Amino acid sequence: MTQLRAITEQSQVIVTCGTGGVGKTSVAAALGVVAAQQGRRVVVVTIDPARRLLDAIGLEDNTGNEIQQVPLDSVGELWVTMLDVRETFDSLVRNTSPTVERANEVMQNSFYRSLSKSLSGTRDYMAAERLYNLHNDPRFDLVIVDTPPSRNALDFLESPERLARFLKHPIVRFLVAPSRGGFRIANAAMQPVLKAISGIVGGDALTGAAAFLRAFDGMETEFSRRALAVAATLRSDATHFVIVTAPATDALTEADHFVSELSRLRISLRHVVANRMPPTFGVLTAAEEKEQARVTTSDLSTAHSIIAGLCEDAENAKTGIGAFLERTQVLFPQLNITYANEMPADIHDMESIAILASQLAVHPS
Repeated sequence: MTQLRAITEQSQVIVTCGTGGVGKTSVAAALGVVAAQQGRRVVVVTIDPARRLLDAIGLEDNTGNEIQQVPLDSVGELWVTMLDVRETFDSLVRNTSPTVERANEVMQNSFYRSLSKSLSGTRDYMAAERLYNLHNDPRFDLVIVDTPPSRNALDFLESPERLARFLKHPIVRFLVAPSRGGFRIANAAMQPVLKAISGIVGGDALTGAAAFLRAFDGMETEFSRRALAVAATLRSDATHFVIVTAPATDALTEADHFVSELSRLRISLRHVVANRMPPTFGVLTAAEEKEQARVTTSDLSTAHSIIAGLCEDAENAKTGIGAFLERTQVLFPQLNITYANEMPADIHDMESIAILASQLAVHPS
């Protein structure tokens, strides 16, 4: 069994990360196919607002957090879904609220409506919450997270702890529970703080935020518990991170960034997928093919010259990936790598994803 097949067979969560243009979403879907072929019930969730996953798999637009099953001839099951931030936030409020009336009060609050749409970190928080839901869903054995193709793709890894710290902040505690007797007593002392906040976000926004947090009273404990549960899951032995890269300078530079971020977060990296590798031709090196082009004539010389260029591309790609692997193994000595050849056309259907899956499944690490 290859090391990558062991990951798809044993993990409860796989997180794929990489820059745009390296085929990260296709690899996430292909890993799902490999796991389903092993008999597992897999759901691939993309937290990227673009619909690359559904396009690649060939499914129609879905609504909200709807989970769609992918027709697949396997003993297991493959499902896909996209993150809907507002629906996830609403569901979290309903699940943690002590009453239906309290949940409605929160969801109708103007600050909450703005928060669920525009706050930059909200998508990260809700990505973590969506992972919490899917990981605890008895229908699935494995959750594969397809992160956005950006340098900030790993922000959601830190969002659970940030949310927990925010909910424990004294100002938040003060605003959440004025009915406990602290509001009038602390009001004078807090005026300079509230005035400063008002100057930044506006008085109306502060009033809305305070009303939201008061309605939120009693729910913050469960919010925090779920957030910390996700943080623990992401750092557990049941979760594996896979960096997807390609033999291009920009892609490898971004892969170095993801490696450094995982190291900073003290998260173990076990596997790299080097995707879109140029195929090799014959057994001769580029230099040997060039020599054959020099000593032959006519069409045969031209053929050797063309093959020499293709061999050179493959050798340069292997050199670039090799250098990246050496740098990464300084931080993660147990790192393994799987290579996947560049496809003749863009992946846009399950047939091409299945071909990629077969490469990932059989290639020795």
